[in-house]
Amino acid sequence: MDHLQTYSLFMATEVACRILGVDPQVMLENAGLGGLTPGRSEARVTAQQYFDCWNTMGALSSRPDYVPYLGVAISRGPVIPVFFTLSCAPDMETGLRRLAQFKSLLGPTVMRVFRDGDLLRLEYESVDARVPMPPSLGALQLVVAVENIRGATAHLVCPVAAGFDGSEEERHMIAGHLGIMPERSQVTYVAFAPEDAKRRFISENAALWADVEADLRLKLAAQNDHLPVAYRVRGALVDLMPAGRTGAEDVGLSLGVSRSTLQRRLREEGTSYQQVLDATRRGLAIRYLKKTALRVDEIANVLAYRDANSFSRSFRRWTGQAPVAFRETLRRQAGEAE
Repeated sequence: MDHLQTYSLFMATEVACRILGVDPQVMLENAGLGGLTPGRSEARVTAQQYFDCWNTMGALSSRPDYVPYLGVAISRGPVIPVFFTLSCAPDMETGLRRLAQFKSLLGPTVMRVFRDGDLLRLEYESVDARVPMPPSLGALQLVVAVENIRGATAHLVCPVAAGFDGSEEERHMIAGHLGIMPERSQVTYVAFAPEDAKRRFISENAALWADVEADLRLKLAAQNDHLPVAYRVRGALVDLMPAGRTGAEDVGLSLGVSRSTLQRRLREEGTSYQQVLDATRRGLAIRYLKKTALRVDEIANVLAYRDANSFSRSFRRWTGQAPVAFRETLRRQAGEAE
């Protein structure tokens, strides 16, 4: 993979720092990225800069157990659309293989899923062999994987083997969460028994997955200059909205163009930035109300509204109904169809 590829800092500044109580501005300054601000965290950084931010955040955290604490909080806390790849799947192996396709949307790491004899094995590494992934970030990957799997199966799944290149203290730190003591290994990995690999997910949602997959592929393609600008803007918005960013300047920065250039190109395609933003939000809102159990305030947060009331006003403007009423209408129609 091209070592010049860049990555969003959303998971570091908007998720991890918030959970750990670390000031993102202080973290960026200590990581040598003082030119960025949390309000511009959608600016993309290199793998080395991303890992520098991670190491700095760990050093600034007051929690000695920040890795398992953060891993559990990420898995049980904020709605992160990329994790729908896992939760919507019918079983563990299918979900992990789907997640591996889109892992780079969460940062500069590669996830490989394969059969090692009868075991299902996951391996994690940096996208660039010249820029090693910090051991503590590898440990976080293991905790998040196990916690997500447990949530999706409603079963206390424990791996049969795990390892990463951490000290004994670092390995002890996550052993209690994994259910086993990880070995000292140059390869960051976790392996599951064959019966667990086939375990069904209680969160399976085939209808939602069809839409989520299209969105995630759109996010991967957002940097492709050959695609229509409106298409790339939608992909960038899907990526930026969970971080609370919906401005034309934010999207332009993500796509590498100025706000004025972005708006001019959209006009040339017969649309406007506001039209693309409204259409993207409307489509996602209807999907989440129809195909998930997310609360209205959770949907508002994913769509980067200030609060649920602001979201409800927009939704009423689009559909003529409040979100709760819209969901009830869908449920009633589904019941009548049965």
